[in-house]
Amino acid sequence: MLAPLLEGVDDLVFNGDSVETRFARTRPEGQERFAQLREFVARHSPAIFLTGNHDPDITPLHHLDLAERSLFVTHGDAFFPGLSPWSRDAVALLKACTEALASLPAAPSLSEQLAALRRAILTLEHIGPRPHHLAKTRTLRGFLQEAWPPTRPFAMLHCWLTSARKAATFAAKHRPEARAVIMGHTHRAGIRKVGSRHIINTGSFLPYSGRLLVDLAGEELCVRRIERRHDGFHPGIAVARVRLYDLSPG
Repeated sequence: MLAPLLEGVDDLVFNGDSVETRFARTRPEGQERFAQLREFVARHSPAIFLTGNHDPDITPLHHLDLAERSLFVTHGDAFFPGLSPWSRDAVALLKACTEALASLPAAPSLSEQLAALRRAILTLEHIGPRPHHLAKTRTLRGFLQEAWPPTRPFAMLHCWLTSARKAATFAAKHRPEARAVIMGHTHRAGIRKVGSRHIINTGSFLPYSGRLLVDLAGEELCVRRIERRHDGFHPGIAVARVRLYDLSPG
């Protein structure tokens, strides 16, 4: 299904949450899936995998600086205090992240901060996933599981509405030279311009979330929809073009 997306690609970047390795109970399966994914992708193009909050241990890479540091790529969970404010373990996760960051030496680098957050995620691996039959949102019981506690949908909505601004604020602090930011995490595809920066969320392959891919060629970004066809997923129409150095639309 993914093969058509890889045609003609020179280098490929996965920006986190490519597999599920967070929980000890399901980690062996996630690691096996990751090995299969790497083997599949290697047949088409070289690939770089970044970590997300669901695969914090698959690589030591948590972000990328591309195009002479004018493009910043990361999963995006670090934009939010506690990484996932809408999750059921949000309180415990916020505490673990706060303690992890506090343990760092003075003036830590961005890489050190992101690595600390990944370690914090793994300290909560005892909070395992729900049984698969309860996680299916197509059933009433599954829907109620996803909607509980009652504040969760509102927390998700708040994160959707504020993610672009938070990404721009994070970039201004840690990567002021970045003209564009590529993220994921919230599963909500979209493109926003905040101040002088373009914030591109590639979304996910979940239903109704939308999905985008980003082509980087020289100094220009081309953002395309990912279209589902009978034989798989294909690059679709271009929805935006961004010149990284002068920010004028292509």
